[in-house]
Amino acid sequence: MEPDTVLMQEGAAVTEEKDAIVKALETSIQQVMGVISLKDDARSARYKRFGVADITGVSEPKLHLAATMLVKQGRKYLDEYKTEGLTAAMLDEVARNNEEFVEGLTERKEAENTRSGATRARLLFANGLYRQLVQLCAAGDSLWKLTDATKAHEYVVDAAAAPAAPAA
Repeated sequence: MEPDTVLMQEGAAVTEEKDAIVKALETSIQQVMGVISLKDDARSARYKRFGVADITGVSEPKLHLAATMLVKQGRKYLDEYKTEGLTAAMLDEVARNNEEFVEGLTERKEAENTRSGATRARLLFANGLYRQLVQLCAAGDSLWKLTDATKAHEYVVDAAAAPAAPAA
């Protein structure tokens, strides 16, 4: 069982990778939209058909949807925007970054689940140890109860629930 600090470090590394991928995806989307804006005003319906208005700070599902829509619409209207500099390679870059983004989300979720599973395993293990401790203390309590009440009280697991030791 890996310590929690190791799992937290792995989670932090996955998050850093995801942040780098998000930045690359946002940059590639902005690059394509910059080319689109050379021909169409950002408030026009032709610009808005690409499904991207402002991608900074949007939620992960919206970012994925924006990239998907941009690639789909970009390929559909590629010939129309070639004169402004839109290329299939630019759209492929957005698609590749989008795939890496989704893969990064999956890896982060797996890291979260691994940490959660490890925590649950430690709790189950600790609960088993506690049950064994209670059984051993009950045996010690029973053994000493007949001969020395003070020593028997030392074997009580939960002192608040047990009767007070008799004064000797």
